[in-house]
Amino acid sequence: MAWRPYDQLIEGELDNTVRGKVTGWMRFIGLNEKITFDLNGDFHRDIRGAKVRLIGNNCADPEKSASYMEGLSMVQKGNVGDMTAGLPPQDYVDYPYFEWYSEENGRCVIELEPQQVQILTPPIPAAESDPISRRQQAENMAGFLSGMAAAVGLPQTHTLAVGNTVAVERAKKVMANDKLRGMKLLPKEIRDILPPLYGQDSKGGKAVVYTKFFTPDAQWSWYCTEGEPVLNDKGAEVDFRFFGLVDGFEKELGYFVLSELEEVRGPMGLPIERDLYWQPKTLDQVAPELFNRH
Repeated sequence: MAWRPYDQLIEGELDNTVRGKVTGWMRFIGLNEKITFDLNGDFHRDIRGAKVRLIGNNCADPEKSASYMEGLSMVQKGNVGDMTAGLPPQDYVDYPYFEWYSEENGRCVIELEPQQVQILTPPIPAAESDPISRRQQAENMAGFLSGMAAAVGLPQTHTLAVGNTVAVERAKKVMANDKLRGMKLLPKEIRDILPPLYGQDSKGGKAVVYTKFFTPDAQWSWYCTEGEPVLNDKGAEVDFRFFGLVDGFEKELGYFVLSELEEVRGPMGLPIERDLYWQPKTLDQVAPELFNRH
């Protein structure tokens, strides 16, 4: 329920030096021209009044990106959503998160790692401004959801009231994937520490599980011990293959790929999440019944 071109991002700049406006540009893999921004609203207090530079990973496949980016308006007009570098005071999240509501494309979100954001000009002191209004953000989301409801023909009685902040915030968490698909399943810090395939092949139950994925509305979990990119004939990364323990109908070791994890939805329609509080542990600690047989 959002356009999320963070893998396609090459670079960009966003400017909030004029209060109440965010302008700038971004370049994406799959597009030949820059996209420009003319949005109403402000950054969160950690970067309010500043100009920031965004640096992409340049890891997306050009052919797939051209298809994914098709239809994204070259001029993004609309309203600022939550835009923060994740710095103190952390009024929203503790990592870079740039969300806007486009008149042409609806809700768009780019999430990055801290090192991918550079603050080019000083923000105004946080103590001199108020936090972003959650009511206003709820209204932004309500407008977006109401537009989607109208697009699929739902009657007005089935849409969310704009002023109902609690209901909209709940919908934002559950329906609009603020921390679900919006959450990167494979951020750089996990990619960097994950051994390549067969890297722990001889360890058996002592192989270390470095990250865990799970379905929030079902009883499935994926415990990853190894992984490496899947490359096409030209050497470009097109997917990422993991090895680890799958705990579903039964517990078994096997392979699974990132694209499948990103597409899977549980019985309530919720995407797979990454366990943000996971601490590395061995397979025999996760599933002792599989490894401690005598």
